[in-house]
Amino acid sequence: MFSYFKFEFKQFFTNKKNIAIYFLLAFATFFYVFKIAPTYNPIENVDYDEIEARYLTRQEFLDHMEGQDLIGLHPSVFYAIEIFKQINPIDKGRLDALDEGNFKKYADLTSEWYFLTNSITYRNEAFSYNSRYFTKNNKHAEDDAFYAYLDHAVRYDAYSKADYELSLEVFEQRTALQTFERLLNGVLPIILIVCVLLLSIDIVKKDQRHPSILKGFPISDWKKLLVKMFVALLGSVVLFVPLIVGFFIIGLQSGFGNFNLPSPMYAAHLDWRKDGKFEMMTLGTFLVQSLTLLFTWFIVIINVVLLCSIIFRNEMVNFAVGLLLIFGENFYASRYVGYFWDIQNYPTSYIQVGQIISKRRNFYYMNNDLDFTLGLQLLFGLAGVVIFLMILIALNRRYKLIK
Repeated sequence: MFSYFKFEFKQFFTNKKNIAIYFLLAFATFFYVFKIAPTYNPIENVDYDEIEARYLTRQEFLDHMEGQDLIGLHPSVFYAIEIFKQINPIDKGRLDALDEGNFKKYADLTSEWYFLTNSITYRNEAFSYNSRYFTKNNKHAEDDAFYAYLDHAVRYDAYSKADYELSLEVFEQRTALQTFERLLNGVLPIILIVCVLLLSIDIVKKDQRHPSILKGFPISDWKKLLVKMFVALLGSVVLFVPLIVGFFIIGLQSGFGNFNLPSPMYAAHLDWRKDGKFEMMTLGTFLVQSLTLLFTWFIVIINVVLLCSIIFRNEMVNFAVGLLLIFGENFYASRYVGYFWDIQNYPTSYIQVGQIISKRRNFYYMNNDLDFTLGLQLLFGLAGVVIFLMILIALNRRYKLIK
């Protein structure tokens, strides 16, 4: 069996298609590191000039209104005076904290600023969130901004109690670990899972090129399939090599971050006016759970490909079924659909692994039952069923790997 493993291992890592996939992923990684990451411009950044401009504009208004007869003025003027008197001292404190280089003080005041600003702005036509939330005809921009403000409020609250070094890069989530967090909340899981699909798509079909050699291995077909699964999993792990190199470079540029950095998790049961809307977990916990769910997806995709390979013996069918599984969520994905459908019971709902762990998907779908544990159970259950069917079919002589 070990001889067969060595044969499969060599075949997998000398396959020109697989080498090309690794090369393309490495190219994409370094393009991101040197071209995209340095230009990352978060909506909520630390902009001294912007804070100062807001502060001075409001203060000029307050100074102008001071001592004037306010009788007969429009109620909105009184409202503005009241609000500005609450916000401006906070903004002045934030500016002073930045001047002093006191990041903990800045974090504490900024947390307060996000909570206060959010309570004033949400569902209030008199005030508006950052205009950058309202791009690309986003119909749910106000809800997204509401989510982002509360997320930042609890992040900064955690920063204010930090026992690790703070920096502007940490505040703007530019460090290597925080970059990884942002990408896991974005498109990275899909890219990696598609790469796994492409790596494994011909792992059975290629045997037709070496029938005489393979017939010489005294091993049953179901064991061969398990070896292929293990080799493909090893190949999937190698996908992280260029990513690790890339994040090491980001770490040298912007800092590596800390596993104790905050990673907020949406909590629908909390009253946002009293407790915010997030519970806190560490960045280390977020990464471990995200990678666990991602690796489970690798197992599912590889075994689905193996099962389809012995039934259909066609790479395009493997590719089509794999894509259907990966992008199946798009058939029902829409805002608040979880209020009407039990989407938590669909394995395809867990493809965005980072958003499952942070529960951003719960907010997006308005479904409180999407959960890391449930996702693992569904995916492992699916993988178990597929492996059982694969072994059962492989025992049938009609479906021999080499005929």
